[in-house]
Amino acid sequence: MKRLILLFIPCAIGVCLAISCNSQKSPEATEHTSGDGSQITGVSAIGEGSIVYVELDSLTANYQMTKDLSAELEAKMNKLEADLTNRQKKFESNVADYQNKFNKGLETRARLAEIEQQLNVENQNLMQLAESYRMDMAEEQAVMQRKILQAIMDYLKEYNREKKYQYILGNAFDAKILYADPSLDITAPVLEGINAKYIAEQKK
Repeated sequence: MKRLILLFIPCAIGVCLAISCNSQKSPEATEHTSGDGSQITGVSAIGEGSIVYVELDSLTANYQMTKDLSAELEAKMNKLEADLTNRQKKFESNVADYQNKFNKGLETRARLAEIEQQLNVENQNLMQLAESYRMDMAEEQAVMQRKILQAIMDYLKEYNREKKYQYILGNAFDAKILYADPSLDITAPVLEGINAKYIAEQKK
């Protein structure tokens, strides 16, 4: 059976995660000094009312919920694949047995025709089972993506109660954001916060 585990696709979350706020203040120009003495602009320098963004590729790939749910989905997929493989081997053994009896004339033509018909039904059932497993895994993956999306949206609403950004955009390889100022990237603090929240909830 074709493996159905896919990396979580950021675009499934949507190109833009927009969180609005009432404040319209301009970003502050606070700067911080890096280790080599150069001036860099940090996340703390972004003022209320700013438009910021997260890198969805990095956020989703490093989100602990994504890792946990992907592992669960992989385990289910491996179980279904093992079951299908065992059924396939049994079917192939039955086909080989039929072929041997046919070549050596060990059964009557009527009996061989009956066995052949049984094998055709068995093969059809096997194909239907494989398709059913494929659809089950596709549905499981869709549910996983919705759970991750909901968790990210919920956390960003929480996160933005204090930050009060006007919009939080989602940037990804196939997103419509063609350029984003790195100083407006809040991926790191969002990732740290959302992982901390998820881990704490798992311990309850």
